[in-house]
Amino acid sequence: MKKNTVLAVDDTPEVLQCIDTILQDNFDVRLAVNADSAQEVLKTTPVDLILLDVEMPGMSGLALLEKLQKNEAYKKIPVVFITSNMDDKIVKTAIKKGAKGYIVKPFTSEVLLESVKFFCM
Repeated sequence: MKKNTVLAVDDTPEVLQCIDTILQDNFDVRLAVNADSAQEVLKTTPVDLILLDVEMPGMSGLALLEKLQKNEAYKKIPVVFITSNMDDKIVKTAIKKGAKGYIVKPFTSEVLLESVKFFCM
């Protein structure tokens, strides 16, 4: 059976490694350190879910989400933000722009795995 593909985008390598370790047994995990590398992955790999950090150097996660929503090829891919920023304005903006969920850092293995299963199944 084919595993669902999850693209994790975060500028912190330790966070990406943690996500990969938690999800790798159940999902095909692709990692990107910024919005540009995420867009490169999307050009070559069909993705079932994007886990996206809000605050990154260069293009923010919110700006990337907005860009993805304008592209027919990507706008149906669910995006879940993973961030330590719990500013209500940012949460509301993310939801308005089309985010399907929000996971707060630091997260537990169980919360991440169950959230990803929920959005991929």
